[in-house]
Amino acid sequence: MKIFVLNLFFVFIGLSLWSCSDDNGKITDNEGKSVYALFLKNNIEVSNTGGTAIAIVEWSQTEWEISFGTGDIVVDVTPMSGGSIEQVEQTTRLKITCTGNDTHKSRSQFIYIINKTTGEKSDLLIKQDVAYQTLTLQIDPLEKYQPVVGFGGMYNPKIWCGGFLITPEQMNKMYGSNGLGYSILRLMIYPDETDWSADVAAAKMAQDNGAIIFACPWDCTDALSDKVTVAGKEVQHLKTENYEAYANHLIKYINFMRQNGINLYAISVQNEPDMEFTYWTPQEVVAFVKQYGAKIRATGVKLMSPESCGTSPDYTDPIMNDIEAFFNTDILVGHLYQGFINIEQPGYEKNRHDYICGLYSRLSGKTWWMTEHLFNDGEKEEDSGKWEFSTWEYCFSHLAKEIHMCMEGYCSAYVYWYLKRFYGMIGDNDKRSPVGEGEITKNGYILSHYARYATNTIRIKVTADNQDLCATAYINKAGNEITLVLLNMTGNTQKVEIPLAGIRQIHAVETTEYKNMEAIEANSLEKTDGSYVMLSGYSIASVKLAL
Repeated sequence: MKIFVLNLFFVFIGLSLWSCSDDNGKITDNEGKSVYALFLKNNIEVSNTGGTAIAIVEWSQTEWEISFGTGDIVVDVTPMSGGSIEQVEQTTRLKITCTGNDTHKSRSQFIYIINKTTGEKSDLLIKQDVAYQTLTLQIDPLEKYQPVVGFGGMYNPKIWCGGFLITPEQMNKMYGSNGLGYSILRLMIYPDETDWSADVAAAKMAQDNGAIIFACPWDCTDALSDKVTVAGKEVQHLKTENYEAYANHLIKYINFMRQNGINLYAISVQNEPDMEFTYWTPQEVVAFVKQYGAKIRATGVKLMSPESCGTSPDYTDPIMNDIEAFFNTDILVGHLYQGFINIEQPGYEKNRHDYICGLYSRLSGKTWWMTEHLFNDGEKEEDSGKWEFSTWEYCFSHLAKEIHMCMEGYCSAYVYWYLKRFYGMIGDNDKRSPVGEGEITKNGYILSHYARYATNTIRIKVTADNQDLCATAYINKAGNEITLVLLNMTGNTQKVEIPLAGIRQIHAVETTEYKNMEAIEANSLEKTDGSYVMLSGYSIASVKLAL
């Protein structure tokens, strides 16, 4: 019993030494010395993307330690303990490491500093907002724009690409029923008729899976051509007296393909008549289309023209301004090699962009197609670190942006250059290829986002309330399905709300630097009609809304 009383006595004496507390929570002993361990602030806000934050501990004449309250924001604090009973009025910086907030709500968590001398506890509230911005898309299905026919690329021609031809397996990967969904295949009309059979199997495979096939001549054949000088250079040129023979050459190709099971959708007069493959003046293109366009179209195949290198007004306007030539032109076509996407500053490229985007309003119900372009910046560099074409940032800011801008510019089809190349849709055997031969590149997935979700639709109005979200919307002909292709131009996660009534089901896939067309979070809004989708930073996503 005596021992028991003595122990209580010492406990009592030990507690009574710490007799008072000031307004700041600092404990003083009977001799007036402060003994404390406190956070200088009682709350801090940390980044919603995670990282580190700094908190200051003020302490005097005590040791202390850190403990965590309930929550999963904080993963580490350095240091977890400190102090000294011999030092007075000191401060210590704490490095607080936090996770990003991938939830849909703001969250918080306490951490505590415990004064090991007195047992007193001081708390710090860690607050973290949601790691995304909420954006809204307004869709108006009643406001319709251009029909969208499809997306695809150029079949590698045997006479140029003997080292990296496309195999049947690779064609199936792009055009097969479980593939990337490409819906247009472009063929070269070889000048030598004995080569025509080389592309039949691939064209048949694509056609059997729903793709449309069109063909373009580069070379008008030696038999029909002469030489002219353009800008000081001698180039091939179709003789005027051979126009009819040339039209028959194109018709013969149409019939050959038809006999082999390929029903061509369209045929072009000439690939890039403003270049050296076979040079035509704008007036010569007009004259040929006027004189022989009807004969070619009588085969049931649509006629395309003028297909200049940069959709030049010098070639495009003469076709559109001539009544007969325009009548015989079913599809206005051109390429984008003279600039289209860099329109922030006034000048040549913005003027060309605006000209091209203004074509649709002049077409009287016809359509314009973009039938060739490629992005290969850095390809001639020896240093692989300078191969811009191989990076996600480049593919996203060039190909994804250009297709989006073409769709906004009333384009009805987007056709890339070589399907199989280190800068194409699948890799080849070139050392510069970012993927193995036959494997899908980032460009390949970008094109698939449009091919699988916008082919055979009509573009409709969609408006985003933030310019960092690029969006185009499409509706199918039955009117029971709306699709979206979205580009998140920021590095931050975005919650995109779609307040549209009548959505029965939503599904979305996304491609980023780290994933390829993977399903992402998409669901119904909780308190109102509509749905939402969560977009990663710098991503392209396709969304399907069943109505």
